[in-house]
Amino acid sequence: MAKYYGYRKCSHCEIVCTPGNYLDYNNKRYCTACWIQHENPDHPDLEAIREKVQNAVSTWKLAKYSRDEYHLPVGPKSINKR
Repeated sequence: MAKYYGYRKCSHCEIVCTPGNYLDYNNKRYCTACWIQHENPDHPDLEAIREKVQNAVSTWKLAKYSRDEYHLPVGPKSINKR
């Protein structure tokens, strides 16, 4: 999966969907909390799941801009500098 695949937002609550915390259904994207609320509104851990999804967004946004992964390539060595 691409690193920036989760940029789209949930069609219900408009929260950014992070990789692994969303579901696509009928051309709409749902975060896991909204999907569980849609399918089972009486779920006992619904608030905990919603909080987990919101915390994952803040963690993911910090992790995707890591400078350690985006260095310049070394490239091929010049043949004249042996």
